[in-house]
Amino acid sequence: MKTIYILAILAGLGGSVAAQSFSSVDGALTVQGGILKVKGDLQLGGGSFTNNGSVFVSGNLVNNQAMAEVDTGSLILDGTATQTVSGTQTYFTRFLTIDNAAGIVLDNSIKVGGTVNLLNGIVEATNAVAALVIGDTASVAGVSDERHVNGYVVKTGTGSFVYPVGDGIRYQPVTVELTDNSAGMSVRYFDGDAGTAPFATTGGSHIALEAYNNEEYWDLAPKGTATGKVIITYDDYKNPSITVSENPNVFSVAHLTGGSWLNEGHNVTGTLTAGTVTSEVISSWSPFTLGAIPEAGLPVTLVSFNAKAVENNALLEWQTTSEENASHFEVERSFDARSFQKIGTVAAAGNSNELQRYYFTDRSFGSQLQTVYYRLRSVDLDGTFSFSRAVSLQPRGTGQLAGVYPNPARRTGMVTVSSGIPASEVSLWDMLGRQIPARTSALSDGSMQVSLNGVASGMYLLKLTTSQGVVNHKLVVE
Repeated sequence: MKTIYILAILAGLGGSVAAQSFSSVDGALTVQGGILKVKGDLQLGGGSFTNNGSVFVSGNLVNNQAMAEVDTGSLILDGTATQTVSGTQTYFTRFLTIDNAAGIVLDNSIKVGGTVNLLNGIVEATNAVAALVIGDTASVAGVSDERHVNGYVVKTGTGSFVYPVGDGIRYQPVTVELTDNSAGMSVRYFDGDAGTAPFATTGGSHIALEAYNNEEYWDLAPKGTATGKVIITYDDYKNPSITVSENPNVFSVAHLTGGSWLNEGHNVTGTLTAGTVTSEVISSWSPFTLGAIPEAGLPVTLVSFNAKAVENNALLEWQTTSEENASHFEVERSFDARSFQKIGTVAAAGNSNELQRYYFTDRSFGSQLQTVYYRLRSVDLDGTFSFSRAVSLQPRGTGQLAGVYPNPARRTGMVTVSSGIPASEVSLWDMLGRQIPARTSALSDGSMQVSLNGVASGMYLLKLTTSQGVVNHKLVVE
């Protein structure tokens, strides 16, 4: 017990203590504002352990000691060989850092109350009773294809949370927005088929699916009761063609429950190759994946949607060739092509097989200083809705982004970004907020070129940095 006592005192004085291995059996250890570096295994059990500082472990962590949830302390797993977290009791920490290229294996749960920093390596958590648990107000940083959880992640509390899950090769997130979450929501990503079953009409939408993605799914299982929405992300990974439609609004949230696949809603943002789909509010859980409905199930067949500047206003024009039980159109506006706000409503014809023309004027357009994006939300009488593609319009005289050409662009080609004022940087970002490596070069006329070599098909944002700020412009890569 003398070793434990000495380590506790030194750590309490704010020093740094190193040990080849450490085992706490009967005594009490407190790390009070200092650093304890265990260059080997850390085993806890029988005594008490309080971490108000930083504990670095390069070996395995075994916790057989009951711990109370804490609001202090950092645990850093920074070994060079695979590290295992095991034991009979959950390990609690305020901050968790994963910095091990060889990976971490969870055979016992870790609960984090503050931030999980994923610096290096994959967390394997394939045992359902040994999950990475994220507290009510906790967050996750550093997620990528090389840094995510292959296995179970549990999130407590309500609100929106992007689960940092994947299969150990690709990061494949799913987002859950909960208004009720009594004991935590457990999520795991699987590559494979969730199971064949008939398509039913008893989900969030009465329109039955015609297909679902049989190459990937997310298993969502609350520890108690839960109510909220599911947001499915689809991209170029494990995403077979499930529809012949050219309209991404046919995509839906597919839910396998009660022996049937249900359509839980089709609030779509994105293209045919990449985007997100948001469900209606649900309270039953199990496997979810991307689904598709027949194009005939959409309330409106939209054949055109355009925006043009007329004096200081933006004039939006659209046409439909078919409407069935259509209620109205909601006009939405955005300044980043991701977060849209409703700015107006236009009544629909209702039921029609003839060409219908619609107009809306945004009179605040002339006061904007950056690119403005518009889209339509077509709403059916029963609440079913779909989104149009987004169109962009540049206010006159802003001296900012003048154009991107060509758009859409080929994924092996180049795009030219022209600006009325000098641009110091152009960067490419996907719709999940991740920067995509791309080679850029300046041309003699002041414009910038961006190489799309190696960029997957989908929707992206080009961010142009100028002396007047950052301007976003949507780019479609085919």
